[in-house]
Amino acid sequence: MTAHRAPGSATASAVVVPLLPRNEADNTAVETGTESFITALTTAVGQLEKALELSGTPARFLLPNGATVTAAQLRLWVAQHAARAQTLLDRITAQYTDPQT
Repeated sequence: MTAHRAPGSATASAVVVPLLPRNEADNTAVETGTESFITALTTAVGQLEKALELSGTPARFLLPNGATVTAAQLRLWVAQHAARAQTLLDRITAQYTDPQT
C-alpha cells in the first residue's frame, strides 16, 4: 500500500497498480520492434474504453488480486492514473502536432 497526503486532509492510502499490466509476450514484441505504434495506441484506447464501461459496475472496486478498495481509495487511484495517462497522451500528441508559425 502506498501512502499519499493530500493538502488539508488526513493521510490517504491506496493500492497503486499499473494502468496496463504487461505480460512477457508484450515485452518481447516491444524489444524486437515487431509491435507498431498504431497497434499499441489502438490497444490503449480499447483498454480505456473497457475501463469506462467497468467504471459503472461493482467491478470498479476490484483489484487484479481479488481484493477490493474503498470509494476514497478508488478516487485517489483514478486521479493518480488519469494524471499519468494525460501526461503520456500530451507527450504523444506533442510529437504529432504541427508547430504554430
